[in-house]
Amino acid sequence: MKVSFDYDSTLSRRSIRRFAKFLIQEGIEVWIVTSRNLHNSIMNKDLFRDALHINLPTHHIHFTEMEDKVIFFKEHNDFLFHLDDDEHEINMINKQTNVKGILCWPIKDLSWKEKCMEIINEKII
Repeated sequence: MKVSFDYDSTLSRRSIRRFAKFLIQEGIEVWIVTSRNLHNSIMNKDLFRDALHINLPTHHIHFTEMEDKVIFFKEHNDFLFHLDDDEHEINMINKQTNVKGILCWPIKDLSWKEKCMEIINEKII
């Protein structure tokens, strides 16, 4: 089972990192799919630090280089869900792929976690 998280305003949030770490501990393959550019090493220090903190392997990080994430998910349609704070990205993923895009915005709305777990539990059953 594979799932993915945006980084900025998503996995950069402590509550979402805790959830991603829990999923990794449960044997779920977690990825970061970010619009960031790979070659901006100064900007990406926080991303790599947080990935290390949750035990996410660096080869599970995909940089779209400012391209829409839907392009990645059209080619990698084996993800259960992608969690993101960008409604435009979520809408495109949901319309053009089988990957379930889940919005984690506004910050106080915690229904994202319930939606993620529903998708995982449906796959397990």
